[in-house]
Amino acid sequence: MKEMKFSPSQIHGEVRVPSSKSQAHRALICAALAGDSIVRGVDLSNDINATVSALRAFGAELEYDESALTFTVTRSVGSEFDAGTVNCGESGSTLRFMIPLAAALGISATFIGGGLLPKRTTMLYKPLLEANGAKLEYPDNGDFLPLKVSGKLHAGSYSLRGDISSQFVTGLLISLSLVDGDSDVTLTTRLESKPYADMTVDVLHRFGANIDERDSGYIIHSGKPSPRDFTVEGDCSNAAFFAVAAAINGDVKLSGINNNTLQGDYKLFEIIKSFGANVDIEPDGIRVRSGELHAHDIDAADIPDLVPALSVMAACSDGTTRIYNASRLRLKECDRITATVDLLTSLGAKASETDDGIIIIGQKQLSGGKIRAYNDHRMAMSAVAATAACTGDVVVDDINCTNKSYPGFVKDWSSLL
Repeated sequence: MKEMKFSPSQIHGEVRVPSSKSQAHRALICAALAGDSIVRGVDLSNDINATVSALRAFGAELEYDESALTFTVTRSVGSEFDAGTVNCGESGSTLRFMIPLAAALGISATFIGGGLLPKRTTMLYKPLLEANGAKLEYPDNGDFLPLKVSGKLHAGSYSLRGDISSQFVTGLLISLSLVDGDSDVTLTTRLESKPYADMTVDVLHRFGANIDERDSGYIIHSGKPSPRDFTVEGDCSNAAFFAVAAAINGDVKLSGINNNTLQGDYKLFEIIKSFGANVDIEPDGIRVRSGELHAHDIDAADIPDLVPALSVMAACSDGTTRIYNASRLRLKECDRITATVDLLTSLGAKASETDDGIIIIGQKQLSGGKIRAYNDHRMAMSAVAATAACTGDVVVDDINCTNKSYPGFVKDWSSLL
């Protein structure tokens, strides 16, 4: 843990937004399945390193050029062997994508992880995968890791809930394209965070996969991904901390954002504009400038990762903001509903929990204070963004947790002061 103090700030200037972690996970997996591929514009983080490590355990060879931010895949993943222990770190995406992938490839593997990852459920997979050729062995202590996966997945019909995590849908979409024969994935509930599944389908299509979307789910046609040269776009979720701080008190240009992106978190810019910030869409980025902020309700069903940062902006907006449809935030790196309310009240804001969200009563300024980040990267970065509204210093108990998604955050933040 590394405690760090941040003074009240007004940020200004330009920052290159790091690569989309979500898109990078998907592109690297597809590239490793295809072989002879290049994935450009990838900023390393703990979560991306976990996916790369898992792909190497599955037999792929990936070389990284740090100066060019580029991965080159020189050998594709293997099949029908024992990969041994695969450490997913604290990455839920890595774990939930790799479980069905191992089964589709016939790779035996024991998945482990750190932090709260052993508490994050993967049980949705067990009946689905075991009905179609795989075997999942969970520990008997109530945790979900270590998990041993064996057997060989085959094509079939897969019905699952869509309101727990879209990561399960992504895992199936990627994996079922590898097995012989066509498969269908049927959703028995509304698909929460559907833009992430849309991104998965887009990346798969760009690597040559054949997937048809229908009202109730997807049809996945058999076909291994083809080699590609792929460039990862900027990450809207990590842009949120700069955008919110600028909306409160600043003027920042965010470069690297694809204005035609499928990222659901691109809605960030629509939301902060509705609160009263000035948002200018430019050919090579997006400029955000402070404005008179007024409260608005926020439906977080498709944008859960934005909630901590947007809550900071709501705390500085005139009126009362209600954030709802956010119950899945209780199952992230921490309970982000409780943690966000703790963050805001520790800074002198007025906020309270509901079953599925947060109610925030806005005020002009926050006081500052010492913040517990809960070992959660988004909580730590949201606390730093709050300095734009604070009269006193903000002390974050563990800034190193930002390495999960954005190791360069403090450096980039400091460049805007």
